[in-house]
Amino acid sequence: MILQIKKWYLRFLEKDKKKGGDLFFHCLFFSLSLLYSCIVSLRNFFYDTGIFKAFTSPKKVISLGNISWAGSGKTTLTIWLYKKVSKKIKTAILRRGYGDDEGKLLNQTTKDVYSNINRASLAKDLASEFDLFILDDGFQHRKLNRDLNIVVMGAREFRSNFTLIPANIFREPLNSLKRAQIVIINYINELKNPDKTKEFLLNKFRHLKIFSARYTVKKITDLHNNEYTLPDLMMRRFGAITAIGYPQGFFNTLKSLNLTILKEISYPDHYKLTDSEFSTLRESLHKEQIHDIIITTKDKYHLPEEISGINIYILEVDMVIENEDAFLREIEKIII
Repeated sequence: MILQIKKWYLRFLEKDKKKGGDLFFHCLFFSLSLLYSCIVSLRNFFYDTGIFKAFTSPKKVISLGNISWAGSGKTTLTIWLYKKVSKKIKTAILRRGYGDDEGKLLNQTTKDVYSNINRASLAKDLASEFDLFILDDGFQHRKLNRDLNIVVMGAREFRSNFTLIPANIFREPLNSLKRAQIVIINYINELKNPDKTKEFLLNKFRHLKIFSARYTVKKITDLHNNEYTLPDLMMRRFGAITAIGYPQGFFNTLKSLNLTILKEISYPDHYKLTDSEFSTLRESLHKEQIHDIIITTKDKYHLPEEISGINIYILEVDMVIENEDAFLREIEKIII
């Protein structure tokens, strides 16, 4: 029941035009978003004016976050940045602990990952061991001051109005970008006019440094780490299954590979399938003569531990930041 409500809500948000019964929920959610906006603005005001106090670490702090609730690529950027800077400076990743899939992914691809809802407390406790802290999903965690705020925005955010949840996907209003120094526009390939989007941001926030990012396919593997080429998979009939914040980005990537995708199924972000749910899914795919599933790296942690009766393939991607050298120079200004 809860899963069905979540799916309905996500479909509701994706509708461009709302009519009939949807108008009631639109008015309800919009009213709640106004209330939520007041709470967010008041909280930010208290931190901006010093009424709410924030801890300043003696070590460097870089926050990676967003102003929407999911799907921009901030965790991928956290991994990318950690691999770059940890070669030069003793670095720890501080996360709030929400999303077990993200925690498992970070622990498998990086080192020194610490979780606590109060990351200011973590920074205090770990100050003697590390010289740099990366806050994963840290833009709203204002209890800890930072030396650099990097905000990741997905292309879909610019195809929408900037209304806050629950009427839309935004956790903070657009003017919160005044706290950021760098914005990375991810899925840049999905924008019809990237230059116009950058101009839009710079007209509002002249202080921002703006960079672009996209995903490129790294490899395709199975659950046993066997690697496959695209020709190996061209004759297979796939179901694309995912539980990430921006499933359409995954589906779009698959389309660019020209694989035969007969079914696209998305679940709410972080959703973990039970054994019975996976069995039902597998049987429904079999009825459509689909015996192969392709998923994202994060989706490995959404599946039951025991998988049988269907082949699972994992699409692994790399984040590519355009003008990477200039971006890293901005980072080095902070850590050196």
